[in-house]
This record gives sequence, C-alpha cells and structure tokens, in this order.
Amino acid sequence: MSIYDGAALVWFLLVWRVFAWLTDHSKWKTETLSFAMHEERRRWMRIMAEREVRILDGNIISGLQQSTSFFASTSLLAIGGGFGLLTAAEDFHVALEQSILHISPTPEMFYLKIIVLMCMYAYAFFKFGWSYRLFNYCAVMMAATPELGQPKSIENAEAAGDMNIEASKQFNYGLRSFFMAMPVLAWFVSPLAFAISATLVVLALAHRQFFSEPRRIARRLLDINVNLD
Repeated sequence: MSIYDGAALVWFLLVWRVFAWLTDHSKWKTETLSFAMHEERRRWMRIMAEREVRILDGNIISGLQQSTSFFASTSLLAIGGGFGLLTAAEDFHVALEQSILHISPTPEMFYLKIIVLMCMYAYAFFKFGWSYRLFNYCAVMMAATPELGQPKSIENAEAAGDMNIEASKQFNYGLRSFFMAMPVLAWFVSPLAFAISATLVVLALAHRQFFSEPRRIARRLLDINVNLD
C-alpha cells in the first residue's frame, strides 16, 4: 500500500468516526434529525398504550421489519458480488486498464479494496440483522403492554419505545455503512478521489442530520409536543 492509499484510508476512517461521534455521542446529538425521530418513536409507544386495538401499530412494525430485511438481503447480495469480483479479478483488472480512466492498480491493492468493500457490507448485514431482531422484540413488548389505566402500562410502553429506538439505531448504523461504501468505489480511481468522496458523503449526511428540511419539520413537531407536555 502506498503512502497515499494509506493516508486516504486513514482519512476515510477518521471522518466516518467523527461523524458517528458527532451524531451519536456528542453534546450536539440532541439537535439531530435522528434524535427528534427517536422521541417520536417514544411518543408513539405511549399513544399505542392508549389504544384498545393495535393493528395499526403492528402493521407499522411489520413494515419496518420488511425494510430492514430488504437491506439485509441487499448486503448479502453485495458480499456475493464481492466474491464474484475476487474470482474474476484478472478480467476486471483488464477492464479497468482499458477504460477511459486507464486505471491500473496492483493486484494486491485491487484485492484489498474489494475486501474492504466486502467488510463494510458484512458490517451492514450484521447491523440490519440485529435491527430486524430488535424490531421483533419491540413487537412482542407492544403486544405485552397493558391498556392505559392498568398497572405498569406506562412503564411497559416506555420500555417498548426504548427497544424501538435501539432497533432504529442499528438500522441507521447499517444504512450509514451503505453510504460510506460509496467512497470505497472511488478508491479504485485514485486515493485522492477516495478521500474527497468520503468527505463529500460525510458532509451530505451531516447536512441531513443538522440542516435539512426533514430535520426542521421533526424538530418543530418535537418542540410542539414538549410544550404540550
């Protein structure tokens, strides 16, 4: 690995980690779109406890599970595609050299880039798989929540909300890995393209979390509900 490839890889991991810390662990995490939606999930579970018929809530959880299952299946397909690239490395290498970009990485670097890409999709698969399981646990906890007015109704609803939030966090981690896999594709072009792409992707994700219109909508609703409480 050249010093440029190594520096680009370190930069990629650094910006990914900084973004994860900023949105998940820093003091500014409460300003994110994800935090606002986590509070909505908690409010949803409190309202769920007031319903005698919870078919709507079950259908929503089922829909969340289906989307999680879709991304988990997509991760497996991506991993399989990576194995396909490894077995057809020579043909793909020739195709890169004959392209308009005239890319000619060493065989070792080519294999390394494919393996990094596969590891990211494997990480995403485990996150999506765990998210699917947590949504399943949340569905069980919802079904076990007594109606409002009965003993421990609010406590059960709060626990179901916390489980729902944990499931959504794992889903977000898997989806974030999908987004961060895109700069790795740019690595096949050059280390500079890799570093620039990683920066642009992180900036786009940060914009969604802190400055996007959906964030403003969710925060406005959160402020309204806080004032009502």
